[in-house]
Amino acid sequence: MADLTGGSLKILAASGILGCALITGHPGVSHAQTQPVNAETDPDQVPLLFSADEVEHNQDLQTVTARGNVEIVRNGQILLADTVSYNMAQDVVTASGNVSLVEPTGEVMFANHVELSGNFKDGVISDIYILLDENTRLAGSGARRSGGNYTELAKAVYSPCKLCEDAPEVPPLWRIRAARVLHDQQGQTIEYEDARLEFAGIPVMYTPYFSHPDPTVKRQSGFLAPSFGSTSHVGQYFQTPYFWAIDNSKDLTLTPIYTVDQGPVLATEYRQRLDSGEINIVNSITNDDNDEWQGHIDAKGRFDIDDTWRWGFDAEQASEKTYLSRYGFGSPSVLTSNLFTEGFRGASYSRVDGYYFQGLKERDDRDTTPIILPHAQFHGQTEPGKYGGYTSLDMDALSLTRDEGTDSHRLSAKAGWQLPYIGSMGDVTKLTVSLRGDSYLVSDVARDNQDAYSGYAGRAVPLVAFDWNMPFVRDEGSYHHIIKPITMIAWSPNGGNPAEIPNEDAQSFEFDDINLFSHDRYGGIDRVEDGLRGSYGLEWGVYGDNGGYTNALFGQSYRLAKNDTFAKGSGLDEHLSDYVGRVTVSPGSLVDLSYRFRLDNEDMNALRNQVSANVGEQETLRLNLSYIQLAEEAGSEEFGSREEIYFSASRKFTEYWSGMGYGRFDLDEGGDPLEYGIGFVYEDECFIFDGRIRRTFYQDQDLGESDEFVFRLVFKTLGEVASSAGL
Repeated sequence: MADLTGGSLKILAASGILGCALITGHPGVSHAQTQPVNAETDPDQVPLLFSADEVEHNQDLQTVTARGNVEIVRNGQILLADTVSYNMAQDVVTASGNVSLVEPTGEVMFANHVELSGNFKDGVISDIYILLDENTRLAGSGARRSGGNYTELAKAVYSPCKLCEDAPEVPPLWRIRAARVLHDQQGQTIEYEDARLEFAGIPVMYTPYFSHPDPTVKRQSGFLAPSFGSTSHVGQYFQTPYFWAIDNSKDLTLTPIYTVDQGPVLATEYRQRLDSGEINIVNSITNDDNDEWQGHIDAKGRFDIDDTWRWGFDAEQASEKTYLSRYGFGSPSVLTSNLFTEGFRGASYSRVDGYYFQGLKERDDRDTTPIILPHAQFHGQTEPGKYGGYTSLDMDALSLTRDEGTDSHRLSAKAGWQLPYIGSMGDVTKLTVSLRGDSYLVSDVARDNQDAYSGYAGRAVPLVAFDWNMPFVRDEGSYHHIIKPITMIAWSPNGGNPAEIPNEDAQSFEFDDINLFSHDRYGGIDRVEDGLRGSYGLEWGVYGDNGGYTNALFGQSYRLAKNDTFAKGSGLDEHLSDYVGRVTVSPGSLVDLSYRFRLDNEDMNALRNQVSANVGEQETLRLNLSYIQLAEEAGSEEFGSREEIYFSASRKFTEYWSGMGYGRFDLDEGGDPLEYGIGFVYEDECFIFDGRIRRTFYQDQDLGESDEFVFRLVFKTLGEVASSAGL
């Protein structure tokens, strides 16, 4: 099929088979290349591989012309066109008709006509269209390619937005028009001259120069999505974060925030990955309207020492109690700073740490806030023995001091033995025996009707406990019914809480279905549950093969001694406790209902009701509801009587639009609102609009009711990364 005697070499395709020829790319070379070429010594020596329906080689003119489904491959680049002519003397490739050039990076260039050097590094292109990563597009009336790296486009347009299939002539949602655009492939940047941003075809902003990373960049320095809005505490505000990619392991985000009423704020976030761990430091500083410097810090670090040990820190501080709420950095009730080291080995755990707290409530006083240094803990557990029994050891040492008030230095140790057993009828039992000893050196401990105590205090707390349950199971088709009676009985000697031992770590207590069968319902060490007590209950459940289930628990506790171990109203201050329980219904992923309760043991009045419901799916309509009611006689140390309801709803209206709304109401005060808000989000492949409106009615020291408006605009591919809204 090849004729070498005439003035041309012509290879015609047989039926369905393409002709091909290998031709070197150096000027002056006029022979077909048939030997391997060393591309490592000279990349330009890599041959051009032609593939086409028809290839014609004119030896006199030193040209090769390919026609019909032309494909040329060189150095990983692929050139496709209807017609391609290669001038070997000048080392120039000219292509026309449905031209496309595929780069090894995946970038694709389309054009009507191109003229390139043989190595594809330099040339001119007419009517250029470039498809970048993330389906981003660049187009221009013409372009110049140089060095195999720079592509300079004239009268260019950039946009990652899709065109409407039904009306492709309609402008995309947003685009950038510029007199000149320079794409630096190696530098991964796109630069514009005389550029204007158009939204729905309407110019909204002009700049003489602008640049941003190209879509292949996943992490590079640049401005992030701006947000703006208004709050009652600081007035109107605007912020545009700047992300600085210091190197591959660390970065810094600088967020200048301009507020009308309080002046400028500078917030920063520093992140660093290390071989042994990571650091994250968030802080802010401002000079407020009283000409006082204010700020905060929220730092966290975690570091591995070896396979067993690690250490870390948390540092949280604010210059004043309402600073975080005022400037939108959160609304915690306490800030906790902590330095620790901990180790994990087998079934043992060790930790040594220290704590410093800053209370942000109005009544909090730094002088009476405790400092804990050190606090050491150890838990160890043996492997099960021959009959399944295992022993455990818990140790705790703590030193707690204050500038004003009680100091407490504690050393505690507890040794225990547990023996689980499964009977022949399927009943499950567990015997627990333990002995705990606590030693205290205290000062200024307040006692009822007595002088404050300073000195030594101690106690020994033996415990014997027996747990039993017996599940009854019945299968009915694809459902499984389980009924399980549960009992627990435990004994410790009475008088386990002498007045000389201060209560520092067991102040918060609530009797519920979670701790119904606990041997000691106090969460800390300073208080212990004493006396003979027991609990009984019944658990019932129906479980489906597809994951749906319904579960319920109802139970009560009994204490032999009627004493002051638990406060009045706790539900455990009588011989028979209040009734507690829960009901959970989840027939599938679209419905999740839960009800938890506490009923008075005499008249069955509800002392605590908590309802939560989640219905629907996020992609269409999702409803969330939570309700809580605490009666006055429930004895809540934090709130007293309380009745609140919270609801939220989120809906996806269209492919791109979604909305949400929520509200929290105080039903104890006639249904007055505590807060409510709405928000709308538009998000497609190239743009995000996030707008939220919120109103709060809380009174927090010098901060009263607040109206907040927050808006965020994100033009995707212009250096945007995920970030939370500001104020």
